[in-house]
Amino acid sequence: CYDAISSCIEEDRSMDVVVYAALGTKDGEHDLAYKLLAAALKRELGLSELPEMAWEDVGKPYFPSRPDICFNLSHSHGAAVCALHDKPVGIDVEKLRPAPRRLADGLEDEAFFRLWTAKEATIKRQGGSVAALLRPMEPDGLCQCLEGLLEGYTVTVCPSEKAAIRAKVISQI
Repeated sequence: CYDAISSCIEEDRSMDVVVYAALGTKDGEHDLAYKLLAAALKRELGLSELPEMAWEDVGKPYFPSRPDICFNLSHSHGAAVCALHDKPVGIDVEKLRPAPRRLADGLEDEAFFRLWTAKEATIKRQGGSVAALLRPMEPDGLCQCLEGLLEGYTVTVCPSEKAAIRAKVISQI
């Protein structure tokens, strides 16, 4: 598996950004995100178990023994998503609901959450703190909203470079 990833990198080709998504319960969404990560690693890279994890100062998890695998997780109101790539990647999911008026600045609810998830995915990809969302910023132009991936939710993924994105909704984990 590691050799397969290395050969892709050596040939200067990038793997697709892979996004796994699932709906569960609000109290189980955190665990669901890690189950999606385990499923993605098994199905996409053939890993039978999660490598040992560590966390950056701002709380972003990573695999110290596998710097060739980059991932990001998000969960909101029962939904969970996982993005997997060979370069830094960010992802965010938000349930569509009334936008907080003090932050929405006149945007309609859906437009607000499209912008919010793009900003958060950008910050998460960069390894920054979510507190940065409250400062003025533009999301990275590489961010892509995954229209209709999870009904009633906005999902945005932000790769480090232009890459194909494959998204899968997982119903059984």
